[in-house]
Amino acid sequence: MVAQWTDEQNPALLEQIWARRAAMLAEEVTEEDGGEQLPVVLMRLGQEVYGIEAHYVFDARPLERVTPLPRVPGWLVGVVNVRGRIYSVVDLAGFLGLPTTSNGNEAYLVVVQSEVLELAFKVDSVLSVITLPVNHIQPANETLNIPAAVVRGVVQNDEHADLPPFLTILDLSQLLKDPQLIIHEELV
Repeated sequence: MVAQWTDEQNPALLEQIWARRAAMLAEEVTEEDGGEQLPVVLMRLGQEVYGIEAHYVFDARPLERVTPLPRVPGWLVGVVNVRGRIYSVVDLAGFLGLPTTSNGNEAYLVVVQSEVLELAFKVDSVLSVITLPVNHIQPANETLNIPAAVVRGVVQNDEHADLPPFLTILDLSQLLKDPQLIIHEELV
């Protein structure tokens, strides 16, 4: 015969159990918090994974139709209409000096907006949005293949098995201030 437990049988023991559970849950929350958190949108460029702060991202979608522009740098793919607004489309890999990854596979647009500039990045894929503790972002070393000025830092990935061991977080505010992104050329 199995004894049934009821609250009336031992209220003091039940109170101790609930207090212990509450204390354990409170500890887990404080351990998990670890300070300021940074939501990051992860994108794949070739074999590498890069992240940008999610608050800059206005939209992410498969790349459909881009209107090419004449007399622009090779990394400027053209312009696209997203929700009734026209955005310049920058091949992010080409702009960063990485091998261009357009090999006929499906590409994606990541539309970003800041107080300085609005544009769309062409990337190979948009993977996910994750939240990283800010104190886990380490300074980048010289072995990265992209300009150090546009890198916020590198995060060691121990939690997501489907991602590379290190994630490079771009400093989008610095990237969007790059004077190369503003093209001052008039058609004659």
